[in-house]
Amino acid sequence: MNHSDDLLHIADCPDCRQRFTENILPFDAARRREGAREFLATAFAMDRERGAADTVARHLRETPVEQWPRLAETQALRNNAALEQMSEEGRKRLERNPIEALAIANLATSIAELLPANAYPAIVIGQIRATALRDRANALRFLGRLDEAYDSIATAEARLEPFPGAAHDRAIVWLVKAMILGQMDLFDDAERMITAASSVFGEVNDSARFLQAGVVHGNLLGRQERYEDAQQVFRDLLSVANLSRDVETQARLHNNLGYCATSLEDYAGANFHFAQSIAKFTDLGFAAEVARTERGAGLVLIGKGQFDLGMARLQEARRAFARIHMTEEAGLCALRLIETMVERGNTDDARSLSSTVIEEFTRASLDTRAIDAVIRLRASLDADGATAETVRTVHAIVQSLAMDEAAAS
Repeated sequence: MNHSDDLLHIADCPDCRQRFTENILPFDAARRREGAREFLATAFAMDRERGAADTVARHLRETPVEQWPRLAETQALRNNAALEQMSEEGRKRLERNPIEALAIANLATSIAELLPANAYPAIVIGQIRATALRDRANALRFLGRLDEAYDSIATAEARLEPFPGAAHDRAIVWLVKAMILGQMDLFDDAERMITAASSVFGEVNDSARFLQAGVVHGNLLGRQERYEDAQQVFRDLLSVANLSRDVETQARLHNNLGYCATSLEDYAGANFHFAQSIAKFTDLGFAAEVARTERGAGLVLIGKGQFDLGMARLQEARRAFARIHMTEEAGLCALRLIETMVERGNTDDARSLSSTVIEEFTRASLDTRAIDAVIRLRASLDADGATAETVRTVHAIVQSLAMDEAAAS
């Protein structure tokens, strides 16, 4: 005889109650106590590891950068606390020196993979390895090495797959993955990923990352040229960042609002937001973001017809990007300068600068499509056939292969 499985029926029917209870694992008080003891022991051990706060900083300070990979052999760095410190050291360097940030993330990834399986519970090992891979992916993203960044973030996601309880860690991975997908122009996938991450951050009340996810969403809208939608998102987020006194997020939002205003031909508004952004990023010491904002301000000045001042700011932004080895970004500044030179009939300087960009791109082993585009531009300049539109086309090609200039870190 078939019966329904509602609780009232189960209470009254001995046969169904027997079937129901056979499928329930018995409560094991001893196993529960053992699990609690293991959890507490792990928590205490990890807390003790955090005692030597300067361990990583000291080793990095005392070791030449080119020898950092050898630090993976250092026993004092083979623990969770040291890896947490590496993550923080990499985060601090990401804006100032992304090459060093990548070197630290590579070191952390090597050490995380070398940890013995019994060093921590399996879920902790998964979280440690995913964090190192996530940091590596973010540094690669920042340098515009998007294929490598995607491979790294996909591996980070796989490290967490066996652990349903690692939902928050997985959402942080999704946040970085969304930024990478956005820079690869895979907007639908990126929006799905950022929506999923935002949902988790909201559920666990992680307001800082919920705000960061909003910035990423606005950037995705901007990359799709939905500038008014992006502007509204950034304005709403700026109100929240002001209330929480989050200066870094304020700076990023002013920068992004400056780009939206530029695209909407609101030059007065753009100038205001760029000035606010430059001041805040300078106070924070974020060299790459200052350079990006300087570039934006230069474009605004050129758009207003103030060519000399605008070109001076673009040249300063170009030098700043070159100092921190962001070759694609420096090249994009140069292409904007070449465009203005061509418009003003200064072809000789445009030829000279295009040759310099070819040398820089070649030396940095950038995408051959970007190099070929600039070579074609130089040939067109030699033949006196290049127009401002020609330069803009090359800029669009290089930009599509470079990192997103407005992405949050």
